[in-house]
Amino acid sequence: MIEIKGITLPVILVEIKEKGDIQTLTEEIKRRVSSKLFEGSYVLIDSKDILQKEDVEKIEKTLSDKSVKSLKKLNLHDQESVRKERLLIVEKHLRSGQRIEHNGDILILGDVNKDAQVVATGNIIVMGKLRGVAIAGALGDESAVVVALEMEPQQVRIGKKVAIMDEAERKSPGYPEVARIEDGSIILERV
Repeated sequence: MIEIKGITLPVILVEIKEKGDIQTLTEEIKRRVSSKLFEGSYVLIDSKDILQKEDVEKIEKTLSDKSVKSLKKLNLHDQESVRKERLLIVEKHLRSGQRIEHNGDILILGDVNKDAQVVATGNIIVMGKLRGVAIAGALGDESAVVVALEMEPQQVRIGKKVAIMDEAERKSPGYPEVARIEDGSIILERV
């Protein structure tokens, strides 16, 4: 019925795939954008002429009431301030059980310990050891990357692709590595 995609800026594209009850569509969109990842995001509604203009406006009004900024298709104003808010810098080590979520890129000036999670709609850069879970491109962006000085993760996710490593595999080679998607699989490469 609907598909939600992240695009380059902290922007969510909501594609309406088929006509339905406007109340049902609105509730489904509200449910799917209720995650902390979407806070402060800009929302573009693309109804592909399936919905009437007033129905699109109702959806946008509902979303703007939910602390998600709503914009009409191709109405991106003030892109420069949006870019500045895209990077979150975390100046600490993440301990087991801690979780950081951000709608954009995350730079961690420290370690991500086992059972800690980092979730970003963009890239994740760890200036230390990555031993926990890193989820980059959380809205489906498979061009996102995970970079760490010492890459020993429990799990790396990029877009919809997942790489789970067992204890024996999680030994850093001693140089920085980048995890990215190539030919449909997550690969590790020397930086």
